[in-house]
Amino acid sequence: MFCRKVKGSVVKVSVIIVHYNTPELLKTCLDSFYESNNSVSFEVIVVDNASSNKFNKDRLMDDYSNISFIENLENVGFAKANNQGAVEALGEYLFLLNSDTVTNKDVLSPLVSFYESKKKIGILGPRLLNQDRSIQYYGSVLGRHKYRGNNPRVVDFLSGAAMFVNKELYLAVGGFDENYFFYNEDLDLCKTLTRKGYQHYYHPEIVLVHLGGGSTFAAKSLKKQAWKSSWYFFKKFYLSFLRPLNQ
Repeated sequence: MFCRKVKGSVVKVSVIIVHYNTPELLKTCLDSFYESNNSVSFEVIVVDNASSNKFNKDRLMDDYSNISFIENLENVGFAKANNQGAVEALGEYLFLLNSDTVTNKDVLSPLVSFYESKKKIGILGPRLLNQDRSIQYYGSVLGRHKYRGNNPRVVDFLSGAAMFVNKELYLAVGGFDENYFFYNEDLDLCKTLTRKGYQHYYHPEIVLVHLGGGSTFAAKSLKKQAWKSSWYFFKKFYLSFLRPLNQ
């Protein structure tokens, strides 16, 4: 079921938030985001994956402007839920944002400004901080040095917790691969766009707090999904004679 509440000017950015059983975190995320961002026109699309612990949709529609909801009858996974939001998005850009993030200052204006300053840019990602304000690193230990500097730089991989991308580009490549239920869909999208000649940028001066793990499942289910997603990623990109597939 899709319910939309959008008024006013043309939407520049569509913020897509996938929700699963964390209404308190969602409220905190929305409060901080709306309080911090007012320089760029945006809408928020919340995609609920059949939560048993639901938010009060009517209350949220009263509290926030330009907010819409997609309510799934079953948990379709993180990748598909984001794609559902992208299809309904009115904005020129998508900001895929986890429900367990907190925004302390305007992020949309610098995201848009930096993105539009670059040619052949794929995905732009902000710096993510843990609750204790330490830096959250992406990928393996070997690649962490790329995220320690204070200047924007080209990187191979960005976290799906906060991804900024042109909507037409996202849809042109099919969005997240829906064969991933959870995990590695962000790595897959980065690699897919890289092979099409796009560059991804990490911007450490644009900052969000990412609490992490708020809307995930039991440890056993997480481990199973991690192995399944990793195997699918390996087969998709590297299994053919142990060389990357041409795309």
